[in-house]
Amino acid sequence: MEYKEGDIVRFRDSVGIAVVSRIVGNIIYIQDNSGFEHEYQRHELLPFQTMEIADVSIKDEKKITRKVPVQRVNKLIIDLHSHVLFENIHGMTRYEILNYQLDKVIQTINEAKERKINKVLIIHGIGSGRLKNEVHLLLSKMDKLNYYLADYADGGYGATVVDILHSKH
Repeated sequence: MEYKEGDIVRFRDSVGIAVVSRIVGNIIYIQDNSGFEHEYQRHELLPFQTMEIADVSIKDEKKITRKVPVQRVNKLIIDLHSHVLFENIHGMTRYEILNYQLDKVIQTINEAKERKINKVLIIHGIGSGRLKNEVHLLLSKMDKLNYYLADYADGGYGATVVDILHSKH
């Protein structure tokens, strides 16, 4: 292979590319990326070649389309225990905690209505009954739903089930 000044070459026995800076007989001087000149024998170098590859279409390419199944949820569950809702209740009053818990009930009921989910399980715990009474008072003021204490398997007296009555249209 004949080389000329300015040709890009690669090395037969090592990695990298360089530019031919001058040629003296069979000695080819190349300049590396750092600007240093090195001498090589003609047989130690290979021409650096690039190939342009056009867009290649694949014959008989099968397009696979998959329908992602919609996850059907039959009930939402909200646990109102403060250790579940908050990382830290330090500095919060009982009133602030209670209001936050009741806001979570409203958000969950609204989400269920939007997603057309028929049941919501509200876990309020047994305790003194204050949170359960407040949740039931809140639910009694809401339209298009029924509520009752959950079965023992779903939390018993520490949980309330809400049945949302969706309109048929």
